[in-house]
Amino acid sequence: MMAYKSINKNRKVQNWIFFIFSLISIGSFYPFVHNYIFFGDYKVLASLSLMAVWFFWIILTNKRLTFPNPAFSKIIFIQILFLFFAAFLLDSVSNYMTLFYLLLSWISLFLILNSFNVLFFLKNFIRLNILMGFLSILGVVLFAIGNLKLLGTYQYQGDSQIYNYGLLFIKRTSEISHELRPAGYYDEPGSFAFVVMFLLLLNRKYFHNMKWEYLLIFLPLVTTSLAHIVTIIVFAFIFYFNKKQIKNIFFSLIVIFSLSFLVVSFSNIKSIDYFKTRTLGRIENIIEGGDDASRQGGLDLGPKIFAENPWGNSREEIAKNYPGFVHETFWGPLIYYGIFGVAFYFLPFIYFGIRSLWNKNTMGILFLFVVCLNLLQRPSYMYPLFIILIYFLFFKSEKSTKY
Repeated sequence: MMAYKSINKNRKVQNWIFFIFSLISIGSFYPFVHNYIFFGDYKVLASLSLMAVWFFWIILTNKRLTFPNPAFSKIIFIQILFLFFAAFLLDSVSNYMTLFYLLLSWISLFLILNSFNVLFFLKNFIRLNILMGFLSILGVVLFAIGNLKLLGTYQYQGDSQIYNYGLLFIKRTSEISHELRPAGYYDEPGSFAFVVMFLLLLNRKYFHNMKWEYLLIFLPLVTTSLAHIVTIIVFAFIFYFNKKQIKNIFFSLIVIFSLSFLVVSFSNIKSIDYFKTRTLGRIENIIEGGDDASRQGGLDLGPKIFAENPWGNSREEIAKNYPGFVHETFWGPLIYYGIFGVAFYFLPFIYFGIRSLWNKNTMGILFLFVVCLNLLQRPSYMYPLFIILIYFLFFKSEKSTKY
């Protein structure tokens, strides 16, 4: 009995070591930014070095290796070949970088699958994001009363900077005293919302934990992310609007209306007014036919650029000729990969959609619909964290996963 407890304790310690390894390893790549604190300009080198150590540890200690789903691996291989030829034909260095991220994503997934149980990783990653939500709320309150200090800034993506407030990160081009949109430890609120959307679906698939679900819905509201607001509205229509969930609907509406009332009532405070403008104000603006300024550069220029060359374009050339183009819209993949290449770019989702329709997997189709909704405004998904979440959501069966 003592030997069993000792083995079990060692396994738990090893699980937590690998979990920390996973966060640090993929923490230097979009949308994470927390590795700026730990490693600064050497963040990528540190991540790759840790992954190398982690890889050899697994190879030397695991008697049996686990590889990602064969269908998923074939899709990744096809996409890598496509990106290689696209980079060569379009003379686009950025496609080589995307290829690198995709290969790194598969390796990261291989490391996770051979380190601990899938549910251990997902359970604690969900908890980590819930903690980010609590810290974000606490940080906003402390910031509003002047008790949250700036610990450092880091150059990020051209003119933008990451502001480190300890409890949370924010990204912006200038320091404005009353404007704070927390992003947890991601690069921006939209990234936090994008990840939370996956976690809501993963929780539905593997855990069915309603406390986690409510926390994942309401805590990220402090980020004022329109993407999160739209996602939870659609999520609620899909999963709550039925007779069995009438109590949950009623409770959710009370909470939403109460929050809206408080926001409007205290809008004379600058920080509260900013929150109102970024949430209720943006929804009202869109309903009235206004534009979403954060994406308008892509929506306006996208049709023009695509019409000029629908067969694919180099990112570098687009950035040079159309500096105002915002690629984080559904026009981005169409413009960069063309009318034929875009199918290769979205191949994992196309494959899962066809398979779900063939197998009459209604829940899978609903999951895919929610994901595609967010892909319309954030289509760049070929990064380790996103690929890992996509794999567990669409390519890993919950029936084959045990504690």
